[in-house]
Amino acid sequence: MMKHELSWSASRAREFERCRRENWYARYRAWNWWGEEPRGEKYQAMVLKQLDSIPAFAGSCVHAAIEKWFQHKKAGTDMSQEELFEEARELFREGWRQSSTDAWKTRPNKLTHLEEHHFGIEVSKERTDRVRQLFEVCADNFFKSPTLEPVRRAHPDSWRSVEALDSYQFMGVKVYAVPDFAYLDEDQTAHIWDWKTGRPRQEDDFQLLTYALYACEKWGIEPEKIRLYASYLATGDVKEIPITLERLSEAQDVMSNSLREMRDIHYDPDEDPAVLEDWPTTGAPEACNRCRFREICEGANGLADRQGESVQQSC
Repeated sequence: MMKHELSWSASRAREFERCRRENWYARYRAWNWWGEEPRGEKYQAMVLKQLDSIPAFAGSCVHAAIEKWFQHKKAGTDMSQEELFEEARELFREGWRQSSTDAWKTRPNKLTHLEEHHFGIEVSKERTDRVRQLFEVCADNFFKSPTLEPVRRAHPDSWRSVEALDSYQFMGVKVYAVPDFAYLDEDQTAHIWDWKTGRPRQEDDFQLLTYALYACEKWGIEPEKIRLYASYLATGDVKEIPITLERLSEAQDVMSNSLREMRDIHYDPDEDPAVLEDWPTTGAPEACNRCRFREICEGANGLADRQGESVQQSC
């Protein structure tokens, strides 16, 4: 039997910090939904947990298309800019079909389910046109940006990670990391890249610093031999994140504090009752109209009655 164990990632930490009740619905209420007979509250929480927004899903399609480009390169074949664009567009179209036709219900934890469809939010042609434009611009920048030339030129033998989920132990807890791309140059310096399709955010630096800590732990690379880059494909901008021992120590302190707070209220939902006082709606009301769980969360202040409101999220 699977056991509910505490784990950590930068995205889970953001969720926990944003709203503890949201974190509870995602990590505890939805736990063991597959064993619920008949389907009920656990299944419902899982369905809402899996919701994606159009901007976030479009970003995932770009990531998947770039991963396909790397797969072609490793196989010794070329994937053109147009083919990368078409790959992202077809992935989006297929996900749209899965969501809009309710096909997602056949595999609710695997197939695409968009919150715009779930909450009955009207999607204008202008929004879908912007998605197409995003794919075009991202493909163009990935192929033509001079700053990305070392990425395109890196030989597969030098690659250390391509969208590969991995983990390491920190404070006795499994910490997850998914570097979008990483390679070693001739000087054995690790270059770690993160693709972004939205606007720069403050947490982007922190996420990449956690990847540097991962590289130190799993690859045995010293901090001075690591370079970090956030590539904003929608604009062509690339930001190199400076690494110092002080910055890495600060990032590790943030991780430590986050883990301690999570550990203080962690419990096994298979064995123990939930103490919801430990999981207050700390995101209410500011984050409620963007929350996946707003239709079942009593802390959402009646926002479930306004499901038709437009939801704006960055990817």
